[in-house]
Amino acid sequence: MSKNNRKFPRKEIQIEVELNFLEEDPRTVITHDMSDGGLFMRLKDTEHYPMGEMVNLRFKDPFADFVETEKDAIIVRHTDIGIAVAYIEIADF
Repeated sequence: MSKNNRKFPRKEIQIEVELNFLEEDPRTVITHDMSDGGLFMRLKDTEHYPMGEMVNLRFKDPFADFVETEKDAIIVRHTDIGIAVAYIEIADF
């Protein structure tokens, strides 16, 4: 059995997320799981979202009393059922 070395433990949480990618219209997707460092979204067209691309997410954060939250994230993994993203913090210039 392999050891889980994740920095942020995942929790199976299903919430709606507004996914914004490039100049496309936003779409609503459902999460499969989440952590303090990112989330996994269920998608059928994963090939449309290239690895390493940035996306913008809006959702009611279940880790913060469902406060409306906006996060930028990078696509870090593809599977047959969706994509995983890691949150990024963009420093002020």
